[in-house]
Order: sequence, then C-alpha cells, then structure tokens
Amino acid sequence: MGLRKIKKKINKFFYTRKFSKKNYLANISKKSILITGANSGIGLALTKKILALDNRVLATYRENFKNLKHIKDENLTIIKYDQSKINDFKDLESKIKETPIDLIFNCAGVFGGSFEDQQIEKLNFKKFQEVLMVNSFSILKIMQIILSNKLSTKNLEVLVNISSDAGSIELNNQGNAYIYRASKSALNSITKNMSLDLNNRFKTIVFAIDPGNVQSGMNPGGHMKSEVCANLIIDLISSNLKPLNGKFINLLGEEIPW
Repeated sequence: MGLRKIKKKINKFFYTRKFSKKNYLANISKKSILITGANSGIGLALTKKILALDNRVLATYRENFKNLKHIKDENLTIIKYDQSKINDFKDLESKIKETPIDLIFNCAGVFGGSFEDQQIEKLNFKKFQEVLMVNSFSILKIMQIILSNKLSTKNLEVLVNISSDAGSIELNNQGNAYIYRASKSALNSITKNMSLDLNNRFKTIVFAIDPGNVQSGMNPGGHMKSEVCANLIIDLISSNLKPLNGKFINLLGEEIPW
C-alpha cells in the first residue's frame, strides 16, 4: 500500500473516531417532516431514519427519485421540486397545504462545477444563479409557502439548513470555489436572519449545520457514511434545542464562525 493511501486511511480513522458515539438520542416521533434533496446522501439517510422513528416525511427531489421510489412506507410522500427554478413549486405547495410541517431538513445542495470552473476567469453566471437558488434562496420560497398556511406556521418547530464550512467567511484561507462558497455564505446569512425573525414570531428554532466530510453525490470519497451523519443530526435535535437557535455548528454541536 502506498504512503498516500496509508495517510488517507489514518486521516479517515481519526476523523470518524471524532464523531463516534455509541448511543444516540432519537426521540422524534409522530411528526410531519419536510426533507429537501431527499433522493441521495444526507437527505436520503435522514428520510430512512426518520421514517423508521414513526414520522411522516415529505421528501423532495429535483430530477431523479430512483432511491426514494424503493422505500415502501405509507408515511412517505415523494414530491418533485426543482429548487433551481423559482416557479417549480406547485406540487410542494399543494402537499404542504394538506400537511402542516413540524420540522424541515433543508438538505438540497449542488457544488456548481469543478474547482477549475469556479475560478474568476471561468465563472458561468447562469450556473451561479442556479446554484444560489438551490443552495440558498429556495429555502425562502419554501418558507413563503409555509407562512401562507396558518396551520404550518403554528406547527413549525425546527428548521435545519445543511450548510458547509466553505461558507464561513472567517475560515476561508484558500479562495477559489466562488460559486459554492458564495451560495453557502448566502444560506448562512439567511439562516441567521430567519433565526431572529421566525423565532420571534413563532418560537421556531433555526440553525445551520456543517456535516463535514460526508459521502454524498458531491463527495463520493467522503470519510463519514451519510447514515452516521443522519444519526448525529437527529441526536442534535433530540436534545435541548433552544441554545442552537441562530447558530452555525458542526455535528458535535460546536460553533463554527460565520
């Protein structure tokens, strides 16, 4: 085995060990939960886990739902919602009107092309707009739909936005990835704003999570399995939520600078 592979294995061991936990809290049940980007990665893992905890799940997908359609559970509602398009929300709107939402896991996310394509000289601004819609602005559209339904407004307890430490302005010491970084910085700003607005109006807890180096469509070589990440997220929201409002945290609940 080459030195590079050995080093990678060692890094993966210590990374996953940091997040290892024998017992998870999982006291979420009998809730109606909206999960965006649910056909793969963290969204899919959360969908499976939350259904197993006896909840109803409204799971959105953008184009492909091949993984979701294999889940045989009467509590699962599959919704087509392309978050890159501002007007593609009619199906979501009708389902939310039928089912007041208790929790939202906003997992939908795209990277926006290779690192090379995100250099200043090569930026594609149409792609930039699409990524901003998916990664950040679409959660505002979702909230508009929910706020138009008085039942959902009363029910909404928690909104979790899956972000990235790449969106942290303070931690950025590498540059590049303009599209992805800007989209996650925008999501963080929206998260902070909603944590003030929605908490003051409805006592809703709103926060952002950096899931770290997780296996997903964007990061197939990630160190952590998406199922472990889902367990850690559920564990976080199964304990005292109030201190999390308005925070940007990792999977251990530790704050990350905006």
